[in-house]
Amino acid sequence: MSISCDWLAACQLAIIDKLSGRASLVHVLETVTSARFPAQVPTFHVVATWHNHTEMVATGRLRVRIDEVGGDPGAALSEEEVTFHGKTSHRMICIVQSLAVQRPGPYRVVASLQLTGAEQWADVAVFPFHVAMSANSPQAAQA
Repeated sequence: MSISCDWLAACQLAIIDKLSGRASLVHVLETVTSARFPAQVPTFHVVATWHNHTEMVATGRLRVRIDEVGGDPGAALSEEEVTFHGKTSHRMICIVQSLAVQRPGPYRVVASLQLTGAEQWADVAVFPFHVAMSANSPQAAQA
């Protein structure tokens, strides 16, 4: 594939410097805790950097979603069609206002690509994180 997702991350806050284009990720998500389930994961950012590896023009649809590991694919957080002119990059930033989770366990942010003319989406990058019960929650004490 000529287009790839160079990196993908979820964090509490993503700051992009307008002059240099550099990204600063604050509090990268590894584990999110909740006192009870179902739960709402508070606002966080998802950042994906895409790159065209050839000198040719390439167009594709880029998508980011969140899945519960072992569950059905989640709905798209962001989806856009991008045309890359030569060896160029594109950054997607999604602000997730609230994520509803039914149970603790492993989750993953998934970046997918659909090249122009293709019917199938290809998952090209994954960022795992865990949603856990708070240690001091009443539900944890009952377990």
